[in-house]
Amino acid sequence: MSQSMGNGRTDSQPLLSTTSARLVAVKIKSANKNIFRALLSLASANLLIRVMGLLNQIVVTAKFGQDQHMDAYYVASLIPTTLAPMLASALEASVIPAYSRLRTKGTREQASKLFSTLLNLLIILSIVLTAGLILFKTELMTFLAPGTQQSTLLIAQDLTPFIFPVLALMTLNSFMECLLNAEGKFGWPAYAGMLTPLATASFVIVGGNSFGVLMLCIGTLAGQVLQLGVIIYRAHKMQIVYRPVLDLKLPELKPIMSAAWPALFGGLISMASPFVDTIFSSFQSAGTIAALNNALKLNGVPTGVLFAAVGRAALPYLANQAAIKDMRAFKGTLRLYLWIVGIATLALTLVMTFGARIIIGIIFEHGHFTAHDADTTAWILVGLSIGMFPTAIGFIVSRAFSALGKTRVLMGVSIFSVFANAAFDAYFGHIWGGFGIAFGTSLYYFCTMFILIITLRMMIGKLNLLTPPKELLEIIQKLSRGQVPARFSRGREGGMRDFGLTYAFRKRALQVVFALSVFAAGAAGAAQNALFTVRIAFGSLVVLALLRYQYLLVLAWAGINVFIGSALPLFNGNNLLSGLTLPTLLLLFYVPTKEAFKRLPALPFWLFYFIWILLSMGISPIPLSQFMTIWTTELDFFAVCVLVVLVIDSRQKMIGFIDAMIAPSIFIAIYGLYGFVTQQHGVVDPTTGFFRISSIFYDTPPTLGLYLSVLIPITIYRIFTMRSFFKICGGVAVLLLLMVALGLTFNRGTLIAVAVGLVVTVLFLPSNKMRGIAIGAGTAIVGLVFLGTTLANIPILSRFSNSDISSLNGRTYLWQALINHFDPAQILGYGMKSSDVLLTQLQVGFGGGVIATAAHNIYLEAMFEHGIIGLMLMCLGFIAFGWCLLKKYFSDRSFEQKLLVAIAFGTLVSIVIQGYESNDIWNQGVGIYFFILMALPFCRYWDKTQGSSKAAPEDAQEQSDQEETEDAQAEQEELTMA
Repeated sequence: MSQSMGNGRTDSQPLLSTTSARLVAVKIKSANKNIFRALLSLASANLLIRVMGLLNQIVVTAKFGQDQHMDAYYVASLIPTTLAPMLASALEASVIPAYSRLRTKGTREQASKLFSTLLNLLIILSIVLTAGLILFKTELMTFLAPGTQQSTLLIAQDLTPFIFPVLALMTLNSFMECLLNAEGKFGWPAYAGMLTPLATASFVIVGGNSFGVLMLCIGTLAGQVLQLGVIIYRAHKMQIVYRPVLDLKLPELKPIMSAAWPALFGGLISMASPFVDTIFSSFQSAGTIAALNNALKLNGVPTGVLFAAVGRAALPYLANQAAIKDMRAFKGTLRLYLWIVGIATLALTLVMTFGARIIIGIIFEHGHFTAHDADTTAWILVGLSIGMFPTAIGFIVSRAFSALGKTRVLMGVSIFSVFANAAFDAYFGHIWGGFGIAFGTSLYYFCTMFILIITLRMMIGKLNLLTPPKELLEIIQKLSRGQVPARFSRGREGGMRDFGLTYAFRKRALQVVFALSVFAAGAAGAAQNALFTVRIAFGSLVVLALLRYQYLLVLAWAGINVFIGSALPLFNGNNLLSGLTLPTLLLLFYVPTKEAFKRLPALPFWLFYFIWILLSMGISPIPLSQFMTIWTTELDFFAVCVLVVLVIDSRQKMIGFIDAMIAPSIFIAIYGLYGFVTQQHGVVDPTTGFFRISSIFYDTPPTLGLYLSVLIPITIYRIFTMRSFFKICGGVAVLLLLMVALGLTFNRGTLIAVAVGLVVTVLFLPSNKMRGIAIGAGTAIVGLVFLGTTLANIPILSRFSNSDISSLNGRTYLWQALINHFDPAQILGYGMKSSDVLLTQLQVGFGGGVIATAAHNIYLEAMFEHGIIGLMLMCLGFIAFGWCLLKKYFSDRSFEQKLLVAIAFGTLVSIVIQGYESNDIWNQGVGIYFFILMALPFCRYWDKTQGSSKAAPEDAQEQSDQEETEDAQAEQEELTMA
């Protein structure tokens, strides 16, 4: 088995034979199961490593940008970071098959001797190779970047003594990882790769300002040393024994060497292109080399997770199938994973190609990384993404050649690839610059893919790659019939344990992932501002607590959301909002969102509306970062609705949650009254001369009015649920306070809308007695408000007689300007905040002053910014709220729930009316309370009340029957005694 597989074969002999059909099926199933288990470990580890590397790249680009120093670093690091994967590929192709055969047929002592000899050879060769590279560093740097500036070359030469030793460490790590993979251990060696980007980011944060890009080299060295230590520890646990021997007469060395040197050249399929690309990029403008490497790092995230993980996981099993000459199983395994990787890669290609600029802008456009740098990198990423599919197919097919032992084929393909890549880069780079180099690289990947597939077919026969694998078809058929495969439908432990992923392992893995994520977030924050590290460190604890206790999260939204971004200095800023948004959006992937949709069918309409808004990110006039911040905040409205529906499942939680909403409104109303007395925190009406309070909402009384218009109905509901007389008196006092504060805003539209909403609420109250109480109490409270304001000489209704009422304080001029500039052919509209930008440019006004720079109408604003379809989706959202409330009102018999539905429906009418002259519903500190109120009638708590209300008549009848029976027995006893 140690000889080459092609030796001694005649034309009449088949290359490889097959076994019986039943044995083949069993072996294919077993191999696929083992590959999938290894794939889970490798894919998750690769994902984490790539994500950590991407976060490290964010820190680096924010710190250093894309100047000649980064060009110099990438030129200096090109040799070790390219040669090391080539050596790793050769080790995979040669060591794993030979070591696997020896472990199967030989003894542990023989395997240990082979391992020690190979390790000692690698150490010696790595040291010699590193010393030679350092000795000829000047010539190497000039060869790699002949077109770059002399100053850049000098910087690169100074960095080589610190970056070239990485080659030896990366080679040793790859060798040890291959040995552990051959032993069936994939998790530990793969996850250890996260130490390198984490260490690099740490060194850049600590010493980047003082030592510059030198800290990149030192951090990479430190990370590789840590990774080697972890892998050695794991090998020691696996009882892989090292011996200080160097036996060059071992019979296994000859087949290893014969397979290694062709595979070494075969590694050029995916590793030679960086050399060629860097050489031609050096003739482009400064920063092109850095842009190319940044795009390669980003492109490597999906490629490393998908086809690299599949290739490494499948190679040992393909090698075993080839060793036992089971070609049917070999072809089936290869075809299955080519289809899986191909489908996933095509989807990623579309996302990376059409979303390149958005992705680059979100990830890299920070600090010293400018918009011009983002544009350059995005175009290069597009060029590389075009070749993602052929790269994946070629990478996995090359592993098939390695498993067959036909590595010499890869050498010939690699020679062609180098010349093809150079020719394509020279031609397209001259025409399109950096994008042309990336496109040329993708084009040669297509050529390589076709050559490999045709050659493999000539060697082993038909591959039937265009025929879908039966395993994939079975899964699709079951899913189309609504069936879930048994391995995924087992309990929490059953299905995942088949792949070696126990609950304890998954729990520990999640803990590690969260810890690393917190570290990476702190590192990224420190790159922008050193204070971010402390903020994120404390904020992560809060986020973890909110993820664990969802009721605490919704209480936080109810209690402190209104203060976030307000005029109060303590809450000014977005740190608190980020701390609430992050766990809220993450929980959407954990909680049963489908149940929330079933309980409140209006939620999907609002989700579609927010997704429609997201589609306009490319045409919005505001920066992308600002767009995503606003959109994420609006998405919070939907997410909090979902959490309220699912988390509020008891009366205690319901009452506590409502009290948490009312408590801040008391402070805001008192703060507004204080501002009215001191003539602060508000504006003076130019027509009446009266002071209009705005409390914590800067100088916008309508915002305060909209907020109170939601909280006043909630307070009314809370009063009706109170049982104690003193509590009811306190509730009435709070209601009176809120209504006085509402009146002092002097906001005409809000006063009319609240009055109409309360009338609608009274009409829908669940009993005539309650309607009478509401009408009497409401009349009394309104009378008290008017009496108090009259005694204080505060004419609340004075603004209704102003001359500007016909134009709604000038708003009609704003609306006319928007209508005049609106084009119905704009399907997506003009993008978020485009109406504000337009009105700012037009400076609409009269009498020498500007009226406003916002639309003050949510309907016209939605039409202008998101098109007619966006307006229709928003209106459908409001209509769906009303339809759900009416359906709930006429279908349920719970008294309190009907009361809350009446309150919510009246508030909905009030908000719809106010939307005609105000767009404050999309103010994060205000509008989210409206969405919470819409969700409260549909929460889980009402399931219990409905059950109790249905059971109550039965219990009463049973108790009545029991009492009648007892009375009859008593009468019978009295007659007997008489």
